[in-house]
Amino acid sequence: MISTMEQVMVGKMTQANGQLSLFTLPQNFAWLKFLSAEEIAEFFFELLNALQQSQQQSNWNLVLELLEEWQETASLKANPLVRQGIEQGLTELQTGQHISWANLQAELEL
Repeated sequence: MISTMEQVMVGKMTQANGQLSLFTLPQNFAWLKFLSAEEIAEFFFELLNALQQSQQQSNWNLVLELLEEWQETASLKANPLVRQGIEQGLTELQTGQHISWANLQAELEL
């Protein structure tokens, strides 16, 4: 069986210099390729915190829940239609082309 390896570049940049690392993802984590660099950094930060808390509490459900949540996020971002809708919604928010919750409630008579 031939499998392909996904690689992710992780790093931080400073004014003078920066550090970049390229590492190969285990096959079970190939879904990370659908996340942005900022999201990958956030994922690893949250993962390390969850691992620490899970070890202290002897309860590994925190890690499992975190992985499931991030996998679902990556799955949504992997779908071009969903990704387009998210990007459109973010653009509308940034440009003020949105309806406030109060206005929507009034419009729908809620």
